[in-house]
Amino acid sequence: MTWALRRLNFDPRTIAFVEHDRARLSARLRLWRAALGGKLPESRRLHLGCGGRRVPGWLNCDVSGSELDVDLAAGRLPFPDGSVEVVVMQHVVEHLELHGQLIPLLRELRRVCTPDAVLWLSCPDLAKVCAGYTADRGRALRDDRCSRYPDYSLGGAPVQQFVNDLFQARGRHRNLFDAELLAWALDQAGFDLVEQVKEAELLAAHPEFPPRYDDEQSLYVTARRSR
Repeated sequence: MTWALRRLNFDPRTIAFVEHDRARLSARLRLWRAALGGKLPESRRLHLGCGGRRVPGWLNCDVSGSELDVDLAAGRLPFPDGSVEVVVMQHVVEHLELHGQLIPLLRELRRVCTPDAVLWLSCPDLAKVCAGYTADRGRALRDDRCSRYPDYSLGGAPVQQFVNDLFQARGRHRNLFDAELLAWALDQAGFDLVEQVKEAELLAAHPEFPPRYDDEQSLYVTARRSR
C-alpha cells in the first residue's frame, strides 16, 4: 500500500495518515480477537504509546508491535474500572485530535484509574517552540535535537523548518500543547490536579524508564483527581 501511494506521488502526510489508520484497524482486530479468547493482560502500571521503548514491570502498549496493541484514538480502553495505579504517556497526546480522540482517551483513563492514580504526560511544548522561534528561528531547539539524535537532518532546509517538523512531524502530530491547554484537556476528563514537572521527577519516581533528556523542548506534567 505504502509503495503504491509513493509511486502515485501522494503527499508524505497523506501516506502517514493511511499507514496509521491501517495500523489502528489492525490493532482493533487483534484486541477483539484477544478479548474473545480471554487473553487480555492486566497491569497496575500502563506505559501507553511505548513505541520501541519496552519498560520492565509495565504493560507496554502501542498501536502495533507492543505487548498489547491498542488504538488509543478509539475512545475505549480494554481495562477494568479502577484497576490502574499509574500511567506514563511520553510524546503521545500530540498525536491525537483534541476533542474527538484525546479527551475521550483521558476520560477512559479516569475510568480505569484508581482514585489516587497518577498520570505522567509529556509532549512538545507549544510555549517553548514559539519562544524558540522568536529567539533564533528555532536554532537552539534544532541543536538540542541533534545533540540527542546525531543523524537528525532537515535535508538542507533553513533552520526554521525544524519548527514545522515539531508542529507536523510528517503528518503524525495533530496538536501541540502548552501547560494551560493540556491542563484544560485533563480537567475535561476529571483530572483537575495538574502540575508542571521536569523529566527528572518522572525518572526519580520511576527510574526504570530510559531518559529522553528533552526538557529543552518538551512539557512534562503530572495529573491527578481530587474528586
